[in-house]
Amino acid sequence: MTFLNTILLWGAAAFLIPLLIHLLNKRKVVTVRWGAMHLLQEVIRQRKRKWKVEQWLLLAARIAIPIVMALCLARPVLTALRAFGLGKTSLVMLLDDSFSMRAPSAGGSPADRARQDLAQMLEAQPKGSDVQVVLAGGDARRLLDQPTTALDVIPRQLAEMPAQAGPVKVNDAVQTAAAALSKASNGARELAIVSDFQASDWQGVADGAALPALEALLKQEPKPQVTFYRLASDLTENLSIASADLSALVVAEKQPVGLRVRIQNHGKRPWQDVAVHLEADGARLRTSRVSLPPEGESVIAFTHAFDTVGDHSLAVRIEGDSFPDDNAFYSVIQVRNQLNVLLVDGDPSDEPLGGAADFLELALTPYQAAENATLKDLIRITKIDARRFRDDDLKGKEVVVLADVERIRSNLSALEKFVKAGGGLIVFAGPHSDVDWYNRDFFRKGEGLFPTSVKGLQRSASSAAPARILQQRLTHPATIYFNDARGGRLQEAEFQSWWEFEASAGAKPILQLDRGMPLFIEKAHERGRVIAAATTADAEWSNLPLQPFFVPLMQRLVTYLATQSTLSAWDRVGEPLRVVMGRERVGVEYTLRDPTGQAEALKVRPDADKAILESKPIAAPGIYKLTQGTETRLLAYNLDPDESNLAPLPADKVQAIAERHQASFVDSLDSWQKLDRTRRHGSELWQPFLMALLGLLFLEVLLQQRIAKG
Repeated sequence: MTFLNTILLWGAAAFLIPLLIHLLNKRKVVTVRWGAMHLLQEVIRQRKRKWKVEQWLLLAARIAIPIVMALCLARPVLTALRAFGLGKTSLVMLLDDSFSMRAPSAGGSPADRARQDLAQMLEAQPKGSDVQVVLAGGDARRLLDQPTTALDVIPRQLAEMPAQAGPVKVNDAVQTAAAALSKASNGARELAIVSDFQASDWQGVADGAALPALEALLKQEPKPQVTFYRLASDLTENLSIASADLSALVVAEKQPVGLRVRIQNHGKRPWQDVAVHLEADGARLRTSRVSLPPEGESVIAFTHAFDTVGDHSLAVRIEGDSFPDDNAFYSVIQVRNQLNVLLVDGDPSDEPLGGAADFLELALTPYQAAENATLKDLIRITKIDARRFRDDDLKGKEVVVLADVERIRSNLSALEKFVKAGGGLIVFAGPHSDVDWYNRDFFRKGEGLFPTSVKGLQRSASSAAPARILQQRLTHPATIYFNDARGGRLQEAEFQSWWEFEASAGAKPILQLDRGMPLFIEKAHERGRVIAAATTADAEWSNLPLQPFFVPLMQRLVTYLATQSTLSAWDRVGEPLRVVMGRERVGVEYTLRDPTGQAEALKVRPDADKAILESKPIAAPGIYKLTQGTETRLLAYNLDPDESNLAPLPADKVQAIAERHQASFVDSLDSWQKLDRTRRHGSELWQPFLMALLGLLFLEVLLQQRIAKG
């Protein structure tokens, strides 16, 4: 047994007080003999013996009272569990270092308080304990290669580690922590999940979603102790830029690019006249102002044209709230002289807009067809008859479009090499397409270029409503622009006929019909990609080419394929830079500079029959520069917009999650320390001592009254 307040044990010395009083008050007896005394001798002898017993009991009770009171105040705890190996502990701290943990608060941000509490928690670990820290922001990662018993190293390592942004992938993070805990060297093992428990990360778990990694962890032997440590944040007001959609990923010189910005208010108060700044290549161009209702949003649009070829940065920034980390959104615009596209027409015609590819030609080169146009087209079209398609036609091209092509004969292998080397391919269906050849030779059981097999031709009955594009949140880089109706209402297109695609591994839908079938589907082939359309490129099966959004949709699909093997407009923080290159680039060194100017050296490494350039996970939003020799590319990284909603799960919901998984819940360092003492030493025993004290007081009063009655 040990005591938490050892100094109070000195209070037990108070037992000397009743003992001294007893000794000083002992009566001096004077014997007086008288005649009838012999008749009372036996009664007196019996009464005297009983009185002495009661006196000794009273003295013992009075001596015991201060001793028991001192023991109670000293808070004794049972230390017998140390004999079973629970002195040294293997502790894994699952520390949330995501964006929301940096929210300013009166007592410091949750991240600051987490580091302070962690330092004190480490100091309380028994000598010889080992500790590992798993950081959970974005992709979970270990702070140290191996658990360490040098616990003073951990706070220094945490101070040097850049904070990540990005949602906490709860199950993946717990799985990483469980893997670290499974290699623990001590019998006593603990997992502490330290987080602000942001609702956007944990709501699914709170609603009953399973945590398979935690359930598997609790089945380990010996069973580890799990604690949910909630760090509260009092920041409730926050503004953020939720998205900034570009009208084009790649533009020509002096061609204006549109930027539609969605600004969100996550708090309960309205905001008036919030300044919104547009910046290009780091220079502020102009400022507009918006007002935001409580828990509402506002949309504002900008346009800008660049004069020179190359990569250019375009950023939007707001100001006004106390948490500026999510007040900017960055994009990279590629300004090119031209994109070279080969348009293969499977059904050419001399009639205006009568050929299978005529609408496409008009959509991809609108300025060429317009009279007195002052702007030039980014895309340069080479249009050929499918019957005259030769291997040499692929030279210098970045994208090939097949429109209602019956079949590709001798040059299919050349087209495959073109795509695998980084080229893009779009294939439109049509009445002249040989479905059997597409399935047998073009799809080739998943080994060919075509993303999927064709189940057959579907038609909308004459009496039924035509099929339409399914209204849903679009996530593909070529279609996110159409999430706002001002980019075009995709649902206005009507489809009378379409190909029904089979499900295929690796093929991902871009747009879907409301009949539950994909309209556009995409599949990667090494460095290139193929997009298959279930409809025609002309107006034979649908009125899609007649819609105003057909021009931006086709241009975005083509520019996406032409640039997807290089770099995108922006990526999310927490993900590494990863560029696929030709194998001839293996060993080439690049330099990656972050927004503060810090440089990281990268080397292209081999990966099967290609090469990969990969960095560490990107830690902060902003514009990055990737340099090799005289070549410089810009990269933009932004926060996940879900991270800007700082609302945490209420404490009772976090506690409910903990109870559901047989874990403990604490919300302060004091409650952690109390729980830790109980686990390591056993339960405190002051309650039994308090009951004993009350019993002694009752006994003392009872004896006093009995003795007084004689």
